[in-house]
Amino acid sequence: MNFLKKLITSYKDKFQKPEILLEEESPTCPITAIVEQDHRVVYFYLYASQNSNFGMKSCWVRNLVEAPDESEIETMLNGKAPLLPKQFCKFPNGQKPLDAYDLEIIWTEEGDAAALKYQGEIVAIIPSWSGEGDFHGYARDVIGQSNLAWEIGTSNVFLERIEKAKEFWQSWGDDLNPFQIHQPQILKIYEETFGKQDTYYAIDGGKWPPKGMYLRKGTSKNVFATVGVSLVPMPSVEMYFEKSHEVDRIELGLILNSTISESDVQETANYISGQSSLPWNNITFLGEGHTINFKPIQNSIFNAVILTNKLDVLPKPELEDYRSSKVNFLWMIPISEKERIFVMENEKSDIIHRLNKIGNEVFSLDREEVV
Repeated sequence: MNFLKKLITSYKDKFQKPEILLEEESPTCPITAIVEQDHRVVYFYLYASQNSNFGMKSCWVRNLVEAPDESEIETMLNGKAPLLPKQFCKFPNGQKPLDAYDLEIIWTEEGDAAALKYQGEIVAIIPSWSGEGDFHGYARDVIGQSNLAWEIGTSNVFLERIEKAKEFWQSWGDDLNPFQIHQPQILKIYEETFGKQDTYYAIDGGKWPPKGMYLRKGTSKNVFATVGVSLVPMPSVEMYFEKSHEVDRIELGLILNSTISESDVQETANYISGQSSLPWNNITFLGEGHTINFKPIQNSIFNAVILTNKLDVLPKPELEDYRSSKVNFLWMIPISEKERIFVMENEKSDIIHRLNKIGNEVFSLDREEVV
């Protein structure tokens, strides 16, 4: 009988494909969440496209059969989902299969991490730092720290974060959503800082999240500024900053001399609109000193911008904190390829010091290079 049982198990292991119980796209990033179950084990996955640095992240959820004494190294080498070893299992004899109708995924506000709920209780969490070292995620039914998942524990701060995220997503379904509340507040600060707007664009293409563009056409300068980008925090920030709440929300702005044509004004607005989605589309973030391509205006020299709010000549709108995070206004200063290389090879403060010396010339696409 034991031989027959092993033979049947071996047959199932070889031919039974896992069933996808739930598949859901992130509301902000090109990331897909999947809950997968076969006759042995359940796993929670997050994955992005191959051209992304995100890759695939996995977290064990529960064994459906008796746990092995040791790690299933051979199973992993064969590309199959391994069982959690007995020493880490709260239920070493296995648990019942999950019912797809009782599953729910709650995404973090950034959209690059998620929690899995079963029958209203969190059973697994994949944070943004999953995949670092031997850490993959948290699971309710783990004891201690295994190489497949760590125990969630009642003191895990991520539990409160998930509840706040749930409240955040629900707020977008309210009669008065966050954008409707904060858009007029942001515009008021812009008009107090830059002057009354001449034009306001919707730059969301009719898709969530809503966002807009303030434009003031002055006698000497055109001022562009995004509205509402800061309502969604950027992904990946907590991978690099301990105090992520100080840098995870941004609005973007650009000032150019009024000598540019009306078509160039429109192209510039379209360009800024595109860059306002860059962090979420690429599962990354933008911050002080970062550089990105700049090609809305035909210019053979200035083909990049550096993001900064440290130049003396720049207006500094004081935007209010949102959901306990600082909102940073970053100006896009056009720079040449030569200047961009200088930024990458030197301290960021070096290029800021040089740009500071030319004052208002930073707004001109006819200026001389500073390196």
